[in-house]
Amino acid sequence: MSGNQAIWLFTGAATLFLVGTDVFIMSPLLPAISAEFGVTPAAAGWLVTVMAVMYACGSPWAGTLFDRLQERRSYVLVAGLVCFALANLGTALADSFLLLLGSRLAAGLSLAAIAPSVYAFVSGLAPANRRAAWLSVVVSGNLTGLWVGTPLGTLLAGWEGLRLPFLCIAAGSLLLALLNGRVWPKMRKNTLMPQTKRRPLCDVLRSVVVTILWSMAMYGVYTFLGTALAQQNEFTSAQLAVSLTAYGVGAMLGSLSGGRLADWIGERPVSTASLLVLVPFLSLVGTLPSSNWLYPLLFLWALVGYAFVPSYQSRLSNEYPGETGRIMSWNITGMYIGMTLGSYFGGPIYQLWGFTALALICGGFALGAGVLSLGFVGKQVRSAPPDHL
Repeated sequence: MSGNQAIWLFTGAATLFLVGTDVFIMSPLLPAISAEFGVTPAAAGWLVTVMAVMYACGSPWAGTLFDRLQERRSYVLVAGLVCFALANLGTALADSFLLLLGSRLAAGLSLAAIAPSVYAFVSGLAPANRRAAWLSVVVSGNLTGLWVGTPLGTLLAGWEGLRLPFLCIAAGSLLLALLNGRVWPKMRKNTLMPQTKRRPLCDVLRSVVVTILWSMAMYGVYTFLGTALAQQNEFTSAQLAVSLTAYGVGAMLGSLSGGRLADWIGERPVSTASLLVLVPFLSLVGTLPSSNWLYPLLFLWALVGYAFVPSYQSRLSNEYPGETGRIMSWNITGMYIGMTLGSYFGGPIYQLWGFTALALICGGFALGAGVLSLGFVGKQVRSAPPDHL
């Protein structure tokens, strides 16, 4: 790997680490926010909801803009990071809940321009036989935000107040805006991926349904995992922390190994196998065994489940040449739709039938995604790495 390639991967992973930290940090801070601004926990939860909705809705537009700008693609990413810095500064300085809500809305729109651009740049610049592995590196950066960035931010909030983490994210965003503005090469017209006839939206949606079902399966269970462990297994806060760490490390390693396997044996078999093997693991997690078995089980569940992400992203990149920004952004939208649906329907299922039933139903979503993944949308294309200036 050349020096430039290493810099591209580091920049992409660092950028998505900041994204992941910001996305995941709101959840542990909601009790403190609720107390400081005098709102109910349900009202505070809207801070997460509006950000996710704007992230999902804005991604397709930003991805399409990325594809159309040609040599100026980096402008989308840099502008997103600058706006993201301003949004987090607004979060840190907000003196009313309404302003806080507005800052989270702006953060979601900013993220819609950041993540698809990083994925599209990395996918387009990667050698054809290393695309999934490259994507797995930046995906692991995002996941590291879950198990490293979020706990660190929570500790900062505990020591110095809940505004400090957002000030740090704002400063980091400005630094990364400068870095991203310098490192990505200017691409000649049509060189990120060969241009082809624009694919119908129905093809895009059919491909994204697989991601929606995967996300429903993973996050439907994950959303209520802590509650189930506390209520049924009587886990302490320390045991919950160990559980989430095991899951986070498994997710990161699953992404890295999934990318390498996809480059070795193919994106389609790896993404499909990940979904199908996920089914029994979700069933086992639903039994909530003792901690001696649960920690490695959570690790393996995340390891298997997150092998899907880079392998399927690489598959989509091959199936949609010339539309990398568009398909990556729609795929992110699908992921957030699945997260929303999984948590929304998971609540009533958990209340009515319990955690085991929820895990089994989510296993059904994973099975459905695996069956759909066996299908083939369009001709798979492997292209040579693009020239750059």
